[in-house]
Amino acid sequence: MSINQASRVLSALSIAVAIFLVAIVLPRMIFESGPARLATTQGLELILSLVAIAVLGKGKFSEYGFCLPKGGYQWMLIAATAPLLGIAATIAVLGLGGSGSPVAKSLTFPQIVLFVWILSSTIEEVFTRGFLQGHLAPLSGRYLEFPLFKIEIPVLVSAVFFSAMHLVLAFSGADAVTTVVTLLFTFAIGLIAGHLRSLTGSLIPAIVVHMLANIGGMIGGILYAVFCMLTGRPLPGV
Repeated sequence: MSINQASRVLSALSIAVAIFLVAIVLPRMIFESGPARLATTQGLELILSLVAIAVLGKGKFSEYGFCLPKGGYQWMLIAATAPLLGIAATIAVLGLGGSGSPVAKSLTFPQIVLFVWILSSTIEEVFTRGFLQGHLAPLSGRYLEFPLFKIEIPVLVSAVFFSAMHLVLAFSGADAVTTVVTLLFTFAIGLIAGHLRSLTGSLIPAIVVHMLANIGGMIGGILYAVFCMLTGRPLPGV
C-alpha cells in the first residue's frame, strides 16, 4: 500500500471514529433510558454519515451505494448465508456460557424489530459500507493477499471497523464470550456485506445481509431454548 493509499485509509477511519464516538457518547450524556439512547445514537450516526457523504463525496450519493444493485440477483445466493451465520453465532454464545447482549435483552420484541432488525441494519450499513467503504472506493481493485485468499482493501477496512464498533458491548456489561463471538460474527458479516457492496455497487444487498443476520441471531436463540427444553438443560439466564 502506497503512502497516499494509507493516508486515505487513515483519514477515512479518523472521520468514521469521530462519527461513532459522537453517536455513542452524546446520547449517554443526555438520556438515562436504553431505547432513548439507542434511538439517538442511530439518528446521529445516520445524520453524520449523510453529512460526511454530502461534504466529502460532494453529494454524489450514488457513488456511495445509494442506487439499485447491478448485475442481477445473484447476490441473493450469497446473502442467504447471513441468517445461518446469525443462528450459529447465537448458539455459539449461549453454548459457550455467554448471556448475550445486555442492550438487546433490555428491548421488547417490537423494539428489537424496529431498532435492531430495521434501523440498525440500515443505518450501520449507510455508515460502514456507505460512507467508509464508499470513501475508500479509489482503492477498489487493490487487495491484501493471504495464503489462501485475498480481500479487497475497502471491504477489509469496513469489515474490521464494523466489528470494532461492537467493542462497545464490553462497556455495556456484556460477558467476554458474548463480546468475542460478536466481534468474530460481525467481522464475517462485514466481509459478506462489503463484498456485495463492491460487487453490486449498492447498499441494498449489504442492508439485506445485515438484516438477515440479525434475524438469524434471534432464531438461533429460539432454537437453543428449544434444545434446552428438550434435553432438560437450564435455559440461558435462568
